[in-house]
Amino acid sequence: MSQTIKHNRKAWDKKVENGARYTKSVYHETIVEARKGMWSIGVTADSQVPRNWFPKKLNGLKVLCLASGGGQQGPVLAAAGADVTVFDLSEKQLQQDQRWQLKKTSTLK
Repeated sequence: MSQTIKHNRKAWDKKVENGARYTKSVYHETIVEARKGMWSIGVTADSQVPRNWFPKKLNGLKVLCLASGGGQQGPVLAAAGADVTVFDLSEKQLQQDQRWQLKKTSTLK
């Protein structure tokens, strides 16, 4: 593993440990709304992805979330019906997503 990857992983793990707001998982209410079809995901803590960039329905679609651990995108897309796989270098960021998976909220891997 390269030094750059190790540095990146360590930096993001530290951000989670420090409670940076952009490493916090979505709230339960967000998942409930996503199941009803009312959802959005952000690319930053303050910027949402335009909804018209996505199909109207996500049911059954396979979605790969790259470098997007943290529990902000994957759980929402999964609750909206997608079959989601999340990849992130940071184990602590992935743990944010795994919390939702353990709650059996969706098809999140």
